Amino acid sequence: MNIELSKIRSILFLLAIFLTNVCTMADMVIIPAVGGLFEAFDNVTLVNLIITGPALVGVLFCILGGRLADRYNKKMLLVFGFSLFTASSILGATVDNVWYVLILRIFSGGISWGFTSSAALAIVAEVYLDENKRSTIMGWYNAAMAAIGAVLSIIAGLLAVNSWQSAYNTYWIGIPILILVILFVPNLENVKKLATTDVNPSEKETNESGDTIDRNWVRDLTILLLAFFTTGIVYYIIYYKIALYVEATGIGNEAVIGTLSSLGTVGSCIIGLCFGLIYSKLKTATIIPTYIVFSITFMALYLSSDLLISAICCTILGAAWGNAYSYYYVRATIIAPPKFTATAIGAVSATSGVAIFLSTFVATYLQDLLGASSVVGILPALSIASLIGAVLAIVSSVRSRKEAARLQYQEQHS
Repeated sequence: MNIELSKIRSILFLLAIFLTNVCTMADMVIIPAVGGLFEAFDNVTLVNLIITGPALVGVLFCILGGRLADRYNKKMLLVFGFSLFTASSILGATVDNVWYVLILRIFSGGISWGFTSSAALAIVAEVYLDENKRSTIMGWYNAAMAAIGAVLSIIAGLLAVNSWQSAYNTYWIGIPILILVILFVPNLENVKKLATTDVNPSEKETNESGDTIDRNWVRDLTILLLAFFTTGIVYYIIYYKIALYVEATGIGNEAVIGTLSSLGTVGSCIIGLCFGLIYSKLKTATIIPTYIVFSITFMALYLSSDLLISAICCTILGAAWGNAYSYYYVRATIIAPPKFTATAIGAVSATSGVAIFLSTFVATYLQDLLGASSVVGILPALSIASLIGAVLAIVSSVRSRKEAARLQYQEQHS
């Protein structure tokens, strides 16, 4: 840790950071109100944009937010982003006009998310310099994200019974969280200098702002983002198509759909709490179990139409995804130089947003390609893709360990 915090202050700091996930999981308040939105407004296109449009906007602002967090005061960006979220979400249903609701949703679910999530994780990365400690805190952060999402959904669902506007009252929780952020998140001085490492001049380039960029880390980060993108596509297909899976297999109704979705969240939360220990033992091999679990569970879902097996698979899938989600964020902060940590974090968030948006289109394409009548028919393809991912991850991990050993040997004999 590069700053001194008392035990109480550390707890309050982490509490404030973890609770900013209310902004990240803001959509969980909207989902129970979707039916009311379609009843209130007859413009289907605009209502669909209210539901999913902020995710696309958020992709751009995650990248922008990451870059701003690298260049300017991280706490100020966090306070600005969460203030924007709090105001726009609380006021989001005060006018009965579809354009008003859409614009406020873009601010609360897209723009503010990009600023808030990038700044929050960048602060964590700057405060916790030790790789193992950082992985632990980021795992807890993602566990909190899953738990908060479940709580928001439950509260909003109860409120939405009265009206879709009532669900928006859930967002009032943002005010005490904002106060916690202002009081207990430390005001860190932005990292101004790149880590001093010996890099071959031929592997350096200077961008238009005068920053020196090591091509190796840019290449490595790009590969990491591509891996996260494909992993996200595979998982989000079943995550967002679980209702169609339940319908195709005939294993239940809407209550079963909600239960299976929540089980994935539970699995993700549990693995987030354990992620620090997992990462400290496996390092770059941490992602391998995710691919193996994906491959096995997708095939199990394909072969079985038993409700209990489906519930177990959804829980395990959620845990595997929680492992992957934490892993890619941690690795991005390690690969990128200190001056680009927040930019890397924003890139990971943006990659997740793009994967969410494209996952349903990829599912439709695979169904057409394979001649599958439902999402069940593409599960073997997802299983095979995951198995390929496991093989590539194993090869990459072995190479990474050999390279680390080689560098250590050179340092010891130089």
